[in-house]
Amino acid sequence: MNKQAAEFIGTFTLVLFGCGAAVIAGGDIGLTGISFAFGLTLIGMAYGIGSVSGCHINPAVSLGMVAAGRMEMPEAIQYIIAQVAGAIAAALVLLIIANGTADYTVAGNGLGQNGWGEGYLGEYGIISAFVFELVATFLFMVVILGATGAGAPAAIAGLAIGLTLVVIHLVGINITGVSVNPARSIGPALFSGWWSIVQLPLFLIAPVLGAVGAGLLFKTGQLDGPVEDANPTENSAALRIKCDDLQAECDRLSADLAACQSAKEASAQMAPEIFTGEAAKPEGLTAPRDGVADDLKTINGVGPAMEKMLHGLGYYHFDQIAAWSPAEVAWVDDNLEGFKGRATRDNWIAQAKKLSTQK
Repeated sequence: MNKQAAEFIGTFTLVLFGCGAAVIAGGDIGLTGISFAFGLTLIGMAYGIGSVSGCHINPAVSLGMVAAGRMEMPEAIQYIIAQVAGAIAAALVLLIIANGTADYTVAGNGLGQNGWGEGYLGEYGIISAFVFELVATFLFMVVILGATGAGAPAAIAGLAIGLTLVVIHLVGINITGVSVNPARSIGPALFSGWWSIVQLPLFLIAPVLGAVGAGLLFKTGQLDGPVEDANPTENSAALRIKCDDLQAECDRLSADLAACQSAKEASAQMAPEIFTGEAAKPEGLTAPRDGVADDLKTINGVGPAMEKMLHGLGYYHFDQIAAWSPAEVAWVDDNLEGFKGRATRDNWIAQAKKLSTQK
């Protein structure tokens, strides 16, 4: 949900400030100012939400990413819903703000909507509008994919993409008002009258075709950067340092392996032998020495119930268990009701010998 929220906010900001620059301040800043408003807003959002969602804030870009193999379609659909919602919300907020002055009307001043033909800015025809949006979005997507690809300097990607959007606007505002972004076109069109809605399909189809075309081109690998030389010179100081580090790591791993092997051998030597002769009951005590028994629960495999059973058999101390012979261990194993074989399985003798020396 974080990604969708970021895309909503990013697209909202782009439409509010970009179209707002045209509607509210266009007479003062001119086409150049409007161009920079769109580009600088994109730069700010790239660094603001780029680490969250990649800062697509443009359905065409999301679909271009899918075509390039950098995004899955289900996630792209979620992005697009958030982007369109953000654009519509921004257009509505801009309309409310613009209506705050008496001499504003949507019919007379517009809402930053895209268009072409008679009565719209340079009055370019539909073919010019379609070709511009298609080509401009294609090139815009090439910059986006290249600037965010492997090996590209990530720190300046947002700057490169934003400045590209500035140039696109400098060239194209008089042609279509510049869309290259279906969400940016949808938001203002919904509040600008039926003619804007009639012309809207061009600003959905052309940008998507351009972005997808760029994505497919990148997917072929035709615009991949050259592979760096994987064989540096033998005299390279950096290579020598790397080799030394790898050798040290190899030596450390070898030492760890040897230690593990030694521990394994030592463990095997401590393992109890399997007794096959006649079992004999170990001699027990009628009570613990000095009235105090050792805590037999310290031995792994001995719990409260087992300790009580051992006391019942006359075994209260570590040294008693440590002194059992194989025949006596076999007898204990056979007579631990519900726990048969426990003394051998958990190697009580070795444990008891160690514990008796620690007392």
